[in-house]
Amino acid sequence: MKTSTFLLIINIALLIFIWVFTGVKYAELPEIVPSHFAVNGKVDGESAKNTIWFLPAIATFVFLALIGVSRNPDSPLLHVPQSFRNKETLKLYMYSMLLPVLLLLGDTVVESILIAQGRLAEMTNIVFVLLALMFGVMGFCIFKMLKESRTEILNTKN
Repeated sequence: MKTSTFLLIINIALLIFIWVFTGVKYAELPEIVPSHFAVNGKVDGESAKNTIWFLPAIATFVFLALIGVSRNPDSPLLHVPQSFRNKETLKLYMYSMLLPVLLLLGDTVVESILIAQGRLAEMTNIVFVLLALMFGVMGFCIFKMLKESRTEILNTKN
C-alpha cells in the first residue's frame, strides 16, 4: 500500500471520528460549552452548545481543500516546484500536512466536550505537542519545496 493511500485512510478515519464523537456526545452537552481557551488551557470563552459543530465543519473544509489540491497537480493556483507536480508526490505532502491538523482539531473537540461535561478541568498539554507536530510537518514540507524549487532554478540556469 502506498504511503499516501495509508495517510488518506487515517485522515478519513479521523474526520469520521470527529463527526461521530461530536454527534454522539451532543445530546449530553450543557446549553453552554467552552469555545475559547487561554494559553494555560483554562476556558476563557463560552458559547451556545450548537457552536461545537464549528470544529467538525472546519475539519471537513480543510480536508476537502487539501484533498482537492492534490487532484490537479497542474493547477495554476498551486505554487509548488515542478518536481512536486505529480499526483503521488503532491498527495503525499498534502495528506501529511492534513494529518496533524485533523489530530489537533480532533483533540480540541474531545477536550472541549470533556470540559463541558465536567470530566476535565482544562485543556491538556497534548495540544502543544500537536501544534508542534503540525508546524513541524508543515515546516518540513515548505523547506523541502523551497529546496526543490531552488535546485530547479539552478538547473535551468545551467
